[in-house]
Amino acid sequence: MISYGCDACGGPHGRWRPALGRSVCTSCERGGGEREPVLLAEVLAGTAIELGSAARRLRAVPDPRGPAGTACKRCGARAEWHRTVRGKWILIEPGERAVGSVPAGKRWRIAGDGTAVNLGSSIPADTCRISHFDLCPARSSAVA
Repeated sequence: MISYGCDACGGPHGRWRPALGRSVCTSCERGGGEREPVLLAEVLAGTAIELGSAARRLRAVPDPRGPAGTACKRCGARAEWHRTVRGKWILIEPGERAVGSVPAGKRWRIAGDGTAVNLGSSIPADTCRISHFDLCPARSSAVA
C-alpha cells in the first residue's frame, strides 16, 4: 500500500481516494478535513430558493408592449398581452371561446401566473382562448 501526504491537512499517512480525487488521511476522510459534508436536502432547498427568486425577477420585468389590457395598433380592438412559456409575448383576445370554434393549434390557455400556453392539437374540456393575431381584421386586409 502506497502512503501519500494528506491533501486536506498536510499530515502523513494519506491514501488516494478516487471518489474525492485526492489523497486524504483517515481522520480527514471521516469529516475532519477542510470540506464539511453537505446534505442533498440543503442543496435542493437552496436551488429551489434561487430558482424561485429568478422566476420572480422574470415576472417583475415589465411588459415591453404596454399594459396588460391594450388596443391593437392595427385595428384598435381590445386585447391582452401575455408572455408565452418560451418567453415571447402574444396578444390574446379577451374572453373564452368554445373549443369547436377555434382550430387546433390556435387554442391557448392562460395559466394562473398569466403565462399563455399553446394547447397545440389537444382538446380542452370546454373553452380556450385565441390569439388576436389570428382574428385581427387589419391583418386579413393587409394580406389580401
